[in-house]
Amino acid sequence: MFKIEHITQYSFSEAPVHSVQRLNLTPLHSDSQNVQNWQITIDGAEIVLSSRDHHGNLFHLAAQQTKTSEIKISASGEVKTTDSFGVVGPHDNLLPLELFRHETRLCKFGPHMRQIEAVLPKKTDELGFLHETSAAILDKVKYEKAQTTVETDAENAAALGVGVCQDHVHIFLTLVRRQGFAARYVSGYLMGPAESGHQATHAWAEAYIDGLGWVGFDISNGISPDQNYVKLATGFDYADAQPVSGMRYGEGTEAMSTLVSVQ
Repeated sequence: MFKIEHITQYSFSEAPVHSVQRLNLTPLHSDSQNVQNWQITIDGAEIVLSSRDHHGNLFHLAAQQTKTSEIKISASGEVKTTDSFGVVGPHDNLLPLELFRHETRLCKFGPHMRQIEAVLPKKTDELGFLHETSAAILDKVKYEKAQTTVETDAENAAALGVGVCQDHVHIFLTLVRRQGFAARYVSGYLMGPAESGHQATHAWAEAYIDGLGWVGFDISNGISPDQNYVKLATGFDYADAQPVSGMRYGEGTEAMSTLVSVQ
């Protein structure tokens, strides 16, 4: 059982006239993940819509109701997980699998990606190929913080040769989609050993294999997700699954900070 608290704080130099935030902050129910209780509270805004998107994610829209210089979003609760050895199972939304084989703005192929593709094995055994692709990416693109941003696409991360979990996932998605796999981005939480450096918020990939369904791959840690992972949302890339995003109308600047605890 995991106790999770995820706090996002917006601070504005001048109170905006209006602002809206989209929240992918509610963990998904599945055979290996049971949400025992979950709540979202907001200071400075109110939830005006709760719905499911085309990926099956439960999202909320929060809108600022009065002029304020700060907005605080708190999501917390308890989630019970079991180890499914990385196998998620059958396709779980109404989108055709073919759509998960296309390039996206953050999953673009280029010359530096081609260098990684050149060392990949032949696709004889699908599961083995995906694991070897994951390992090849981590060998070529080392885990290093503060070198990329949420706007860095797969080709630019490959050119840098360093990145974080979301960069590893975008590279993986780009490469395996070129081999005909349906593949998707997953955002969530990870409770790992302190020395791993990958605690709290995390990202990994899922690829679809006939006979197994969706199967998870944590490229940054070189394993398949187990009972230490809590899934928040899925999508074609980070833009679909990011925990908090938003827009505002007004002058001045904004700063956003995040504090996440997984116990």
